[in-house]
Amino acid sequence: MSGNKQAQLAAFAKDLDHLDVLSVKSVAVPEPKENEVVVKVLLAPVNPTDVHQLLGLRPIGCKSFPQVCGTEGVGKIVKCGSQVSDFNVGQRVVAVFWPGAFSGSGTWQQYLTAPADVLVHVPDRLSDKAASQFVVNPLTAFGLVTVAAVPKGGWLLQTGAGSVLGRQLIIIAKRKGIKTINVVRRSAQKQELLDIGADVVIGTDKEDVSERVAEITGGQGAHTALDAVSGDEFDHIVAATRNGGTIYAYGCLSGKPCKVTSRELFYNLKRVEGFLLGVWLNSLGEKKKALLDEVMTLLADKVIEPLSGDVYSLEDVAKAVVDSERADRGGKLFLRP
Repeated sequence: MSGNKQAQLAAFAKDLDHLDVLSVKSVAVPEPKENEVVVKVLLAPVNPTDVHQLLGLRPIGCKSFPQVCGTEGVGKIVKCGSQVSDFNVGQRVVAVFWPGAFSGSGTWQQYLTAPADVLVHVPDRLSDKAASQFVVNPLTAFGLVTVAAVPKGGWLLQTGAGSVLGRQLIIIAKRKGIKTINVVRRSAQKQELLDIGADVVIGTDKEDVSERVAEITGGQGAHTALDAVSGDEFDHIVAATRNGGTIYAYGCLSGKPCKVTSRELFYNLKRVEGFLLGVWLNSLGEKKKALLDEVMTLLADKVIEPLSGDVYSLEDVAKAVVDSERADRGGKLFLRP
């Protein structure tokens, strides 16, 4: 975590302790419109995007308060609108996306409504913990590997490789015959990633990214790079990418802006593009449903196994948020409404 973000989180944690920034309130159970269902939320992850929203670092979503956070989760249908025919009471579902997640009525609550056309059925063999993480990490990892368009046997470079998303990306890339160079902050993480199929792991506490990638690729650089961190080290990722290659920025874990030299852009013809999951999914058109089914099957068959941690009650939401930023948290943390 960067010093900037760490300071923000420390101030936020202090507010949680003394100002009751987060609190639990009782509201009426919603009623569905004719094309909607009412869902009882079973489990909701605490994602970095949720923390960013609380810190005011997220440029999209509801800006007014009070609001309910939570970008994803799994639930059970408890009531169907009169025009809903594809789903039944008692079925477990996830949504792509939960409509209230961007308007101040997210998944950190007991009941919510959603249009039937954004729902995806959850197979019985899939756990609540895995199902609740269907959207943010698996779909993003799948999407990033897809847009990276690395040829079979080529090198894909990623930062933040020790994250839940980074681990899933390694598995997806390996299934497609793509070799991965994975950047982590702590060399102690290396063996964990090698064990799940990483080809190379670079620990920035002991190694220089640009030098190591040049050595690995024979001086050619990675075909494509995926960056979740941004900040001061971004230019090293750009330098480690081949001339004419693309660097996709999809996260800002450092809390700092991307830095890149004009030389890399003008003379080495490298491109920096942003990746936002919702925009990419909407670009798929009729192919979207098949992709969602494919990723759900990967989860159900345990090809992708999300790294899951502890479950907190809604009353402990403040502790869950602060603990979610700890490096030793042991996997994704959850709220059980």
